[in-house]
Amino acid sequence: MTNGIATLWKPVVNVCDLAEGERFWSALTGLTPTSRHGDDSGEVYAVLDDPDADGDAPWLLLQLVPGDQSTWIGGTHLDLRVDDVALAVRRTEAIGGVTVKPPALYPSDDAAYLEWAVMQDPFGNRFCFVKWPLA
Repeated sequence: MTNGIATLWKPVVNVCDLAEGERFWSALTGLTPTSRHGDDSGEVYAVLDDPDADGDAPWLLLQLVPGDQSTWIGGTHLDLRVDDVALAVRRTEAIGGVTVKPPALYPSDDAAYLEWAVMQDPFGNRFCFVKWPLA
């Protein structure tokens, strides 16, 4: 961990079609689609990375957000890794951040593999705190 509240983890790009997002972002970045993840509604995330690189290599997460993308604010956000989501939320609120979605387990309490919260900076930019893995 750093001396800051969180560590930069990965960029997340909203897409309305995972396959098209994988095609475009793979061609653009040279990263390879390596896995998909989901919840009860189906596949909602696609991971693009370099399978030959070490664990600290850059990677990209595509997040399925159905609907008219012109209504999305930004279309991208940062995921920031933390050891304690609730503490990071409190510390961020103290410096002017706003909680958009309080800490919760994902995808559900009984099958959780991460804890997260959605925050907003003073300028309206959203970002997520993520504790992953949980153990």
